[in-house]
Amino acid sequence: MKDEKGSGTSVFIPHPSSFILFCIVFLTGCASEPFKRPPLPVLDHPNARKVQAEYLHKLANKFTTDDTVIISAPFHDDIAVLGVLKIDRAAGTFEMAGLNQMGLELFQIGGDKSGVIIRSAVPPLMEQKQVLLSIGEDVKRMYFDLAPSKESDFEVESKLVTYRDGDVIYEFGGDPAVLLEKRVNGFFGAKWRVRYYDYAESAGSLYPRGIVMDNGHYHYRIVVKNRAWQSDQ
Repeated sequence: MKDEKGSGTSVFIPHPSSFILFCIVFLTGCASEPFKRPPLPVLDHPNARKVQAEYLHKLANKFTTDDTVIISAPFHDDIAVLGVLKIDRAAGTFEMAGLNQMGLELFQIGGDKSGVIIRSAVPPLMEQKQVLLSIGEDVKRMYFDLAPSKESDFEVESKLVTYRDGDVIYEFGGDPAVLLEKRVNGFFGAKWRVRYYDYAESAGSLYPRGIVMDNGHYHYRIVVKNRAWQSDQ
């Protein structure tokens, strides 16, 4: 199948068309939170520029993750796939394969700074390629541009350091301070929002383990539960 280019508790998926029906329906409402965040500590007179610089320095740049990826929307059953994701932050590229529990590949997408490509997809998914392309854009939002520029505005509060870099808002907190949320607001709420609930450290590199991505255009939520992680440095 030719590449298509444009502009991320395992459950067996009976048929890919279930995913299509799930994604194309216009839905509203709120989903319950899949992770719990512990209370944030009061920050000790943080230097906003130092917070973002230290966070970027610790982040892993090139890695492969094995995840359970759950796609959900209000009033519909969750759809879960096993996701294998390769990230190269320095190059700005990713590759993601979505498999069912039996190991059948449902789709493979990739992307870089110029856009997202559908490498392959089972026919029912390919018929709704805009949804796959949207998921690819969400993967980029989750794993790239994880800190604001040095020219961004910021506000220091007791438990949060909030940056505004153009349309993108970043919230840092915790001890040590890490990225907790990244979003772009719209008139009726967030156009998209990523929240990071858990991080782990391996060989001196920091990587997110519990991620929630809310897409306000297609009205779906992506939950990423990390199962394994490997540095590709």
